[in-house]
Amino acid sequence: MNPSSVYSKTAKGLDEIATRTHGLAARRRALLIMVDGHRTVSELLALSTSTKDAERQLAALLNEGFIQHEAASIHAAAAAAQPDPAPPDEDISLTKSYIVQTLRELLGSQAGALITEIEKARNVEELQGQVGKLLVALGAAADQKKVRHFLDELALVLA
Repeated sequence: MNPSSVYSKTAKGLDEIATRTHGLAARRRALLIMVDGHRTVSELLALSTSTKDAERQLAALLNEGFIQHEAASIHAAAAAAQPDPAPPDEDISLTKSYIVQTLRELLGSQAGALITEIEKARNVEELQGQVGKLLVALGAAADQKKVRHFLDELALVLA
């Protein structure tokens, strides 16, 4: 995969996010959630602890019709046409509190280092940068149903 390629969700991908109709495995679904039509492949891979696995998951999402390639020229033209907005004064304290509380519930004392990283985040982008670590850590949680629910809510909050 080209590291500068950008992918977006197809109608099938959006349907999977909304309804879980296709029953994607947790890691593949988490990667689908992170595909937003803005992040490059290299940015998505950086969020994962295993680049090779993430590449395979992205290829599978593409082959199965959950994501589609965004034309680089369209993406670049859209980015150039829109000036960078002034960063909003956002209060992410509630979001951080929700993440920390949920990590404590799902992982207990094993969540300590990740909680420290979450608490250091100063904005949404820094929280989004922790998603890959969250996915890895939550893979060890006993209640995967609660993990999926948390990841769905987190995707909405961080979108």
